Amino acid sequence: MISFGIKYWFAYVLILLVSAALVTLFLYFRNKNTSELTNRQRAFLMFLRFASFLLIAFFLLSPFLKSLKKVVENPLIIAAWDNSGSITANSDSVQISNEVVDIKEKLAKEFGGDYHLLDYTFGQKTELNGNLNFAEKKSDYSNLIFTLTNNHFNENIGALILVGDGIYNQGKNPVNLQQDIAFPVYSIGLGDTTEITDARIQGVRANRTSFSGNRFPVEIDSRFSKLKGRALRLTVHEGKEEVAQTVITPSNNDYFQSQQFTLDAGEPGLKHFSVTIEVAENEQNTRNNTTHFVVNVLDNKQKILILSDGNHPDIGAIKNTLEQQKSYDVSVFTEEPYPSNFADFNLVILNQLPTSGKSMANIVENESNQRVSLLFIVGSKTFLPQLNALAQGAVINPLAGSAEEAQAKFNPSYASFSLNENFREVAEKFPPLMVPFANYQLEAEFNTLLYQRIKNIETGKPLIATGVLNGKKIGFIFGEGIWRWRLNNYFQNQTHTQFNELISQLIQYLSLRENEDNFIMKFNPVYSEIDPVVLNAEVYNDVFERITTEEVTIAIRNEQGNDLDFTFDIRGNGYHLNAGNLPVGNYSFVAEVTIGNNKYTETGNFAVTSVNIENIETRANHQMLYQLASQTGGKFFTPNQVDQAIEEIKKSNKLKPQSHFQEMVTELINLRWMFFVVLVLLSVEWFLRKYWGIY
Repeated sequence: MISFGIKYWFAYVLILLVSAALVTLFLYFRNKNTSELTNRQRAFLMFLRFASFLLIAFFLLSPFLKSLKKVVENPLIIAAWDNSGSITANSDSVQISNEVVDIKEKLAKEFGGDYHLLDYTFGQKTELNGNLNFAEKKSDYSNLIFTLTNNHFNENIGALILVGDGIYNQGKNPVNLQQDIAFPVYSIGLGDTTEITDARIQGVRANRTSFSGNRFPVEIDSRFSKLKGRALRLTVHEGKEEVAQTVITPSNNDYFQSQQFTLDAGEPGLKHFSVTIEVAENEQNTRNNTTHFVVNVLDNKQKILILSDGNHPDIGAIKNTLEQQKSYDVSVFTEEPYPSNFADFNLVILNQLPTSGKSMANIVENESNQRVSLLFIVGSKTFLPQLNALAQGAVINPLAGSAEEAQAKFNPSYASFSLNENFREVAEKFPPLMVPFANYQLEAEFNTLLYQRIKNIETGKPLIATGVLNGKKIGFIFGEGIWRWRLNNYFQNQTHTQFNELISQLIQYLSLRENEDNFIMKFNPVYSEIDPVVLNAEVYNDVFERITTEEVTIAIRNEQGNDLDFTFDIRGNGYHLNAGNLPVGNYSFVAEVTIGNNKYTETGNFAVTSVNIENIETRANHQMLYQLASQTGGKFFTPNQVDQAIEEIKKSNKLKPQSHFQEMVTELINLRWMFFVVLVLLSVEWFLRKYWGIY
């Protein structure tokens, strides 16, 4: 079918016909030069001119030809192989390898000819035709599903043959992703599902940074299988010195316990800790009895300034918590004159400031204070229009009414610092704070730690939030009355632990100020061996404007004294370096940049730690593989049922070619033969005119 690229094409076609006829009549009808031609000769020349003129004009209408093409798509079969270390962690690696080789050969023989067979390996990452060596440090089934659905979108996938042990320790539960899978999954379960005697460390939660002289919490999750009534010792060591211990006696054969210790940070530097559960009798897998973590202990003593419009119990609650720790020097001003220069302080806490009579603009916006961290506590005296005018990352637009009560709802995705599970449970039972009845707007750089829960209805309004704005850390507590939290914490638990943890972690995060030099390095104190070592840098000129005109270099030194030299890449208005994956160990670095005639140097230390996650859980999870297969229209098989699996797949109605019609559009002007038709018409006309004596 012929279509056109313009509207009202039929009118244009009619005009072309009339125009072609008029041009032809003008040249040949009653023309003295053609009087000697016979009627047949004249008619033939008129036809040639009419046809050539009409075709040329016809192409100006952008005609194109639409046609339907039948496309037959043969089915695609994908074989996905679990390449993680858990496959061989608790099994005979030679036996597993032989099983996998046998399965691969059978699949290639049965499906390699008539179907399109693709092989993927998956673990921490998913790769097409990857090297199957069972060396991946994590198992991520959800990443496999995501990769397949994206790489083969709208393709005719007849079946996914999933060969693995069903153990996943990264990403989402694959059973919950069945809505993303539009093809049947046939799973083949590797590994041993027999429950064995096992004591294991499942996880350690600790902040990566602490201060010299402080104490910091560590939360250790452990699980015990078939060890009911067996007393086992859990110890924490710093180097070779034991710093904490307890005895755990499981009350059943599948026992889980979360144990918290509070450890001394000690002297500054990277501190390496190990957590160990005593090896039980008849325990086969002992690689999951020990794990390690690292804490970066800083030497800084943090100076905290609290400004308030009069005394308030919230100030007392915060001051009491901070003074229990040796690393804080707290100064409190409850009336003017306030210090105008914040440069000597790591953090300034503004309690219910600004007020209607104290704008604070001259202090907050002072150039020397522009990079000092701030924590705003909003209360009944806070003058919200002036707070909004300070433009510190939050805007509060009051509604009708003055204030309302709001309890805390913890945000599990908050990642600037961590709080243990006990705090999360206790915090949501704290009494409400008095917050402004208002709409809240936060800059994109801010994250909410606690949301407001009003009359038991969870809202998206922030209660406590933190962020980094123009290189400065800023925090907000959008309500007054946190002193009640401290009292309630003691009333409910006979301790201030959870309240102190919240205040300590919040203040530590905000007061840990970045370098104020012209050259700033940003890096993590701890990296895992499976993650790249990424460092970022900022360079400022003498008026503290970000620049990227200079070259930044770095030398990273390992424990053997060998240096790795790198040059940073420019990314946006900063510098970025991906040093790749480095071996386990301690590292130091020296980074340099020259600005004008001045050379600036930054030094630091970080550690790369080993990943033991694949050795934590080694009992195969065939139940997950069975659920995933049955929910997607497939079936579960064991390695000795591969032949049955192949027959089942071949009988599937999904394993059939799919056909569909594809609309093809061809512009007529692109057809070469049409050009030659016009050329022939014009050439024949020209030749005959010359031949018959018409010039």
